[in-house]
Amino acid sequence: MDEKTQIKMIVQQVVEAYLNKSLQEKKEQPIALLLGYQSPNPTAVLEAITPILTAYDVTFILSKDWLSAVNKFNGPSYVLLEETTQQDLLSLVEQSSVLVVPAASYRFLSKLALTIDDELAVWLSVQYQLLGKPIVIASDYVAPNVYQQIHAPHSVQERLQSYITQIQADHVKWVSLSKVAKTVDDQIAAYREKQSLILAKHVEKAYQDGLNEIIVPAKSKVTPSAKDLAKELKINITYTDS
Repeated sequence: MDEKTQIKMIVQQVVEAYLNKSLQEKKEQPIALLLGYQSPNPTAVLEAITPILTAYDVTFILSKDWLSAVNKFNGPSYVLLEETTQQDLLSLVEQSSVLVVPAASYRFLSKLALTIDDELAVWLSVQYQLLGKPIVIASDYVAPNVYQQIHAPHSVQERLQSYITQIQADHVKWVSLSKVAKTVDDQIAAYREKQSLILAKHVEKAYQDGLNEIIVPAKSKVTPSAKDLAKELKINITYTDS
């Protein structure tokens, strides 16, 4: 075997090892997929989320309306929105990296934009926001189509756009159904590179809440004043890759 062939084989082995490692990391990434609202085209919704199911560890959070459709997949993990306590949903929020909402509604959009969490689906989404975790929402069937843009009163269109603008300002990704899977990939990568800034006021709040440890992402930055205060108040700042 000549040197050129050997080099080619080594490069191929390295690439294959990298791809296998990358795929394994994806599989270990927990994703929550919220199906709390009906859709005029459930088949399209299920087709769009299939790539996510094969790439990630997915838990469905769904209403009973979606149960029969989801059961067509090969034994996915799921919890029923109407029968799950807020405490259990909070545990799911803490364990998962991204919330995906492939079927939204005007009610959901408006309440999320205004932080009106009087229904579980919105409350759940707000919990993800409060922890700085990515949310991806499919815009299909909610964003006005061309005929609706032509005929709907300007005031209605303006109100809808204000809600959309607000959730985007809140770092919610508002994309077409066909782009949901790719957007999840991008948001996972961005979240892993996220750099949180730990300030003295955060340490003080932890102390007031009776905590003796603050767990932060591995790439977080801690200001000198926060470090000094943490030392003074005997609060450990722990870095984690999770």
